[in-house]
Amino acid sequence: MLFGGNEVVESGDEVVEKLALRLETATTFEDRMNALKGLRSMAKATRLAVATMGMNAYMEILEKDSNIPELVALTLDILSTVITDEEETENDELGDRLAEIIIKKPIFMNSIMNLMECYDFAVRRNVIQLLTSLLRHRASEVQQSVINQPAGISRVVDLLQDKREVIRNNVVLMLSELSRGNSVIQQMLAYESTFKVLFDIIDQESLDSIVIEDCLFVMLNLLKKNASNQELFREDGLIQRLTRLTNFFLFPPDDQSPLHGDWSEQRTSNFIFILQAIRSLVSPVDNVHSSIHSAQKALLQSGMLDLLCKVLLAELGVTVDVLSESVITVAEVIRGNYANQEFLAHSVLVGPDESERSALLVLLLTLNAEKQPFRLRTAVFYCFLCYLYDNELGKTKIIDTLLPSDTPDNGVLTIGQCMCSAIVSTESVQVWFGAICLMHTLFDADHLKPQLLRVQLSVHSQKEPSSLLNHVGNMLISLGARKLQMRCGLLMLLSVWLHNCPDAVDIFMSSQDHVTYITTHIAENSNEITEAESQVIKGLVAFLLGICIQNWEPENPEKKSQFMHLIERRVGKERIAEALEGVSKSEFYIRAAQRPQPLAKHPQELLLEYQFTKLFKLLEGDFLKIFRPNRDYSVTGNSETVVSSYKKLIKQQDETIAALTQELKTIKSEMEKQQESTYKNESNDQELLRLRNALQEKNALCETRAGLEAQLQQTTIIAQQWQAEAEKYRVWAEQWQTYQLSQLPNGQDVAIQQLQAQVQQLEQQLQYGWQAFEGQSQQLTEAMKNLELKENQIHSLEEKAAAKLNNGPHLTNGLSEVDSLKKEHEDLLVLLAEQDSKLANYRHRLAALGENVTDDEEEA
Repeated sequence: MLFGGNEVVESGDEVVEKLALRLETATTFEDRMNALKGLRSMAKATRLAVATMGMNAYMEILEKDSNIPELVALTLDILSTVITDEEETENDELGDRLAEIIIKKPIFMNSIMNLMECYDFAVRRNVIQLLTSLLRHRASEVQQSVINQPAGISRVVDLLQDKREVIRNNVVLMLSELSRGNSVIQQMLAYESTFKVLFDIIDQESLDSIVIEDCLFVMLNLLKKNASNQELFREDGLIQRLTRLTNFFLFPPDDQSPLHGDWSEQRTSNFIFILQAIRSLVSPVDNVHSSIHSAQKALLQSGMLDLLCKVLLAELGVTVDVLSESVITVAEVIRGNYANQEFLAHSVLVGPDESERSALLVLLLTLNAEKQPFRLRTAVFYCFLCYLYDNELGKTKIIDTLLPSDTPDNGVLTIGQCMCSAIVSTESVQVWFGAICLMHTLFDADHLKPQLLRVQLSVHSQKEPSSLLNHVGNMLISLGARKLQMRCGLLMLLSVWLHNCPDAVDIFMSSQDHVTYITTHIAENSNEITEAESQVIKGLVAFLLGICIQNWEPENPEKKSQFMHLIERRVGKERIAEALEGVSKSEFYIRAAQRPQPLAKHPQELLLEYQFTKLFKLLEGDFLKIFRPNRDYSVTGNSETVVSSYKKLIKQQDETIAALTQELKTIKSEMEKQQESTYKNESNDQELLRLRNALQEKNALCETRAGLEAQLQQTTIIAQQWQAEAEKYRVWAEQWQTYQLSQLPNGQDVAIQQLQAQVQQLEQQLQYGWQAFEGQSQQLTEAMKNLELKENQIHSLEEKAAAKLNNGPHLTNGLSEVDSLKKEHEDLLVLLAEQDSKLANYRHRLAALGENVTDDEEEA
C-alpha cells in the first residue's frame, strides 16, 4: 500500500488479494461474478498473484459449480490468461511453473474432462483453449493425464463433431499439440477414427482455408514414424481419399480456381502439407522397408503417383516450392520400387511440336539448366537418384544409351548424352550433379563398369574422341584448387568406377599423370581452400589410392611392390591413413551421411554424397589395414568415430544456438532497461515519494528487529540459567547415590530434610520457569503476527531502497530471526520438561522413604 498526499494507492497484489478473498467469501452470484471479472482484468498484469491467491477458489468452482456456466467460463479464462505470456512464447518460465501447479491439482483434470461435456459455447471454448495452453507448457504431463482419464481421448475426439466452427477449429489446434511426440495418444486417436473426421472437416473448407493446414498437420503427427497408424491409414482406404484431395487441389472446380492461375500463399502451404503427409508414408529415413513398399504400391494403385507426375510434366501454374516438394515426393514414392520406377520412366511429356520426351530426360534437362532455382535442381537430382536406386534394369538402359551404336540417333537427345554434357560443363555444380548421377548407375552394378570403358567422348569436333575414363582422369588433373566441388565429384565417380573393376584400374594406372596425381596431392597444401575442405579432398584422393592398390592386378607383381615403395617415399603411409580418417570426421561427411536427400541450401555445400559415404565407411577399415598393418580396425571403432563426429557437430550447433539465444535475451534486457529508465524519468517525483514511504516502513521493521533481538537475548540468559540448575541437580543426585545412611546417627531424617528442601526449591524455580515460558510465548506470538503483516512488503521495499539509496540501511531478514527465536523457545520447553520429570522423581523417593506427600505432589 502506497501513500500519496491524503490518498492511499493500493498495489496490484493488494487489489488481487482483496478480490481473491471476496471470491472465497462471497455468497451471492453477483459478488462472485464481480470478483472473477476483477481478477480477469488483472490477470495479464499480475499473473503470479492472480494465479496463486485465487487458485483454491478456481479449483472449487471447476469442481462444485460446473452447473453455473458463467462462473466456470470466467474461471477457465483466468487460468488460460495467467499461464500465457503473449510477448514471451518460448521461454515463459512463469507460465511453465503455473501450468505445473495447475496440473498437479488432484481434481483439475477430472473437472476439465467433465466440463468438456458442457454444451455452453464459452465454457467449451475456454476449456479447449486452456488445455491447448497447458499442452504448450507441460505437454507430457497433460498427455499422461488425458490417457489416465476414462474415455479421455474419446471425449476429445467427440468435440470435433461440434457444429460450431470456432469450437471445432480450436479442437483441431488442441489435437495438434496433444498428438505431438506421443505414440500412445497417436494410436488412440487413430483408432477413434480421427483421420476420417479430419477429412470430413477438410471437405467442408475452401482450398485457401487455414483449417486445412491445421487438419493436415494433425494427420502428419499421427502418421510420421508410426507404423501401426500408417497401416490403419492404408487399410481404411484413406490413401484414396488423400488422392481425391490432391486431385481437387490440382484440378479444382471453376468456383475455386485461382485468379490468373496463381496459387495463394495459404493454398500453397496446404498442398505442401498434403505432400508431406504422403512422404510420411514412404520416407526412407522414418520407415522400415516393408511399410514403405506397401505404401508405394497403394500410392500407385490409387493414382497418386500419376497425379504427381502430372505436376512434374504439365504446366499447372504451381509455384517453385510446390514443384520442388512434388519432385521430392515422387522421388520417395519410386525409391527402390521397380514398378513405380518404371511408371515414371514411361511417363512422357508431349511438346508443342507433338514430340515426346520421357520424364527422366525432362528431369536431366532441368538438372542441367543453370537458370533453374537451386532448390528445384537438387530436388530433381534426388528424384533421378531415387529412380536409379536398386534398379538394375534401369541402370542398364541408361548405360546402353552411352555405348556406341550402329543405329543413327537422328539428332534425338539421350539420357546418357545429358549426363556426359553435364560432366564436361563449365558450371561447377552441374559437373558434380553429372558425376554423381553417373556414379549411381554403377552402384551395385559391377558388370556395367567394364561396359562403361567402351564409352568414347569427344569434346571438340577437331579432336579425336577419347575414352570417358581418360577424359575424367585428365579433367581431374587439370582442375585447380578452387574447383573443389568438381574435383570431389570426379574423385567419387572414379572411386566407384574403379572399385571391383581391375580393367578400369589397369587403364587408369597406365597413365603416369594419373599416378603422379594420386601420389602427390595428399601432401599438397593450398591457401585457396579452407582446412575443412582440404581435409575432404585429401581424404578422397587417399580413398582413390586405396581402391587402386586393392584392385590393381598388374602382369608383373613387382610393379605393385614398386608402387608401394613410391607412395611411401612421396607421401608416407601414415599420412595417407590420417587423410582417410579425416574424411569421416569432417562436417561435410556428417551432413551427407544423414539422409539420402541432399540438405544443402547453397551449391557450394555439395561436396560428398549419401550413398558414397556408405561405401567409404565400408572400405575405410580395409584401407587403413593396408597403410597401418599393425593396428586393429573394427567396425565398432569406425561407428564410434562417426558417433563422435555427430556429437561434435551437434555440440557446435547447440553452442551456436545458445549464443544466439543469449544475445537475444541481452538485447531484450537492454530494451526493457531503456523503457524502465524512460518511465522512471517521467515519474521521478512519484518514485521519490514511494521511496520515502519505503524508508519509513524499513525503520519500523528495524525497530521490530531490535525488540526481537532483546527478546532473544533474554531467552538465551534464561536458558543458560536453567542449564546451570540442571547441572547442579545432576551433581546432587550423584551425591545422594553415594551417601551412606548407616554412617549417621539420624541419617534417614537428614536425607529426608535435604530432599524436602530441594523439592521446595525446584517447585519455586519451575513455577518461575513456566511463567517466563508463557510470557515468552506471548511475545513470540505477537512478533509472528507483526512479521506476517510485513512479510509481503519486505522484498519490494528492499529492492526499491537499494536501487535509489546506496547508503541506506540494510534490512536483515526477519524470518531468520523468528526461526532462531523458535528454536530457543523449543529448547526452553524441553528443559522445563526435564526439570519437571526430576521433581516427580524426588517426590516418589520421598514417598518410598515413608514421608507424607500431598495429592498434588502424587499427581505430579
